Amino acid sequence: MALNNVPLAGQTLGVTRVPINQNFSIIDTAFQVDHVDYNTAGQGQHNKVSFPVQNPVPATQAGIVQLYSQLSAITNQPELVFAHQTGSTAPTGAKIVEFTSAGWANPGWARLPSGIMLKWQSIIGFGGNASVTVNVNTAVPGSPNFITMLSTMISVVDTNASYNNVIGLSNITFPNFTVSKFGGSNPPSSVRFSWLAIGY
Repeated sequence: MALNNVPLAGQTLGVTRVPINQNFSIIDTAFQVDHVDYNTAGQGQHNKVSFPVQNPVPATQAGIVQLYSQLSAITNQPELVFAHQTGSTAPTGAKIVEFTSAGWANPGWARLPSGIMLKWQSIIGFGGNASVTVNVNTAVPGSPNFITMLSTMISVVDTNASYNNVIGLSNITFPNFTVSKFGGSNPPSSVRFSWLAIGY
């Protein structure tokens, strides 16, 4: 129901009393959406924040940051977006960030509101080879600009293996990097490692 257009010029209190009361009722109902009701503890505060999907999405503005919901092309679900102001010094890929979508599987990924992107994969076997090369964008789609790469050796199941290895990263030319053994014999197939890439 829309608000009544009262009072108009020439209208008396008797004429406008009912529509004015109706207006107050409409305003009270609208205020209770995502807010604590009037005359209760915490009145005027939010009890939740709802973000209807925006289509088209808002244009960025100078001096204003925005938080809104849009239908994600990645998850096909409504997701929250953080947009920096027009003229932001953030990298292009971090200026408008859909930050509630993620890849929860292994390999997986997540993006922070700052625009920083994390990609990961765990439990990758050497298979008895001296090295394993990984393409980050094949494991997890997307082409962010990576700023660092981390890797860790997970476990050695073959306790009878005779080897002496140091495992490290080499040939980091994103989106590719290589996990290699340095020294000793090749690791047994039971050796596993995980990687984490950080970029934007």
